[in-house]
Amino acid sequence: MTITQLRVQHRHRLLAWLISVVVVTFVHHVPTLLVGSALVLLVSGSGRTRLAWQALRTVGPVLLLISSGWLVMGALSGDVNAQALLLINARVALLALLTTWMVRDVNLAQALSAWPAAQRWLIIVRGQIRLFRRLASDHRLARRSRSSVRPTLRQRYLGAAAVSLAALDKAVHNAETVTQAMRSRGALHD
Repeated sequence: MTITQLRVQHRHRLLAWLISVVVVTFVHHVPTLLVGSALVLLVSGSGRTRLAWQALRTVGPVLLLISSGWLVMGALSGDVNAQALLLINARVALLALLTTWMVRDVNLAQALSAWPAAQRWLIIVRGQIRLFRRLASDHRLARRSRSSVRPTLRQRYLGAAAVSLAALDKAVHNAETVTQAMRSRGALHD
């Protein structure tokens, strides 16, 4: 298979993912969403269990938090809408499966090869992801080096809050720096 054929194949896979995400957002029938999740797992090829685990690990905590909040609010108001809760959970689970599968099987650099601007944005996003992963890793290693015992849950929450604050500070600083650089070059006209 030539490089051009690979690029086209990855581009088609990315397009199929985009279309399927849009289609899933229009489906309001829980059994259809569950069948869709089963079909994704069926056609995703080898590594189905790992794919399902990665998708669940990614969205599971968020779904648990949202579902528990939904149930608490429903109990307090006396109106628990279980059908809507199931719909949200089924849709998010299917979207997570689709996205995890796309990330696993699509080379985004090849898929976006026809659009140089999109490739530049991809490089910027990957650089930012690498930067924030490094920031989180540095904080984790610093905490580990300063502690002889495993941190408590409270200490881990405080550590996560510190990493989030550092990431926010870095993002604000970078945004200000980029804005000043663009203004100095005449890109932003106030």
